[in-house]
Amino acid sequence: LGALTLIFIGSAVYLDNRFSQVQNQLEYVPPRSYQPPDLKKYQADKADLEKLTRRQSLYVPCYSHIYYHGGAPLLLETTLSIRNIDREQPVFITAINYHDTDGKLVKTYLDQPVSLTPFQTLEFLVEEKDSTGGSGANFLVSWAGDESVNQPQVETVMIGTSGPRAIAFSRSATVISTGEN
Repeated sequence: LGALTLIFIGSAVYLDNRFSQVQNQLEYVPPRSYQPPDLKKYQADKADLEKLTRRQSLYVPCYSHIYYHGGAPLLLETTLSIRNIDREQPVFITAINYHDTDGKLVKTYLDQPVSLTPFQTLEFLVEEKDSTGGSGANFLVSWAGDESVNQPQVETVMIGTSGPRAIAFSRSATVISTGEN
């Protein structure tokens, strides 16, 4: 019985030391704050773009505010997320335009096309304090790729707070035009 107790205590001490070592190696890394993407890292080769046969324009609804309590605006922050969900091929984002409720162009996000490698994501933020888009704001995102490439997943995520309450929701893109070379 004494030997069994020693083995049990020895095992417990060993496991405690191992758990301590693992715990010391684990480190919480908080998510970084949003920084606008450095689009130079995503530059697309113009020669590649001319060869691409699949093209689409996507409509992505977003909201700079919504109404509550009889018409009071609740300001929202919007993240536009563009994800290449193809395992093997890049997708090329050729335009990102932000329009207001009246359909007027508010902002153009790209000066030139960018390339997203497989599983890469590109994000843009419309801050809560920017209410120029209105409740009917939207993005038009144009992209191109080889005929067999998967359509990128494009969506907006909106979040807002009022006192102790918060709201968050997302909207997915809708294809509004398809073209080929």
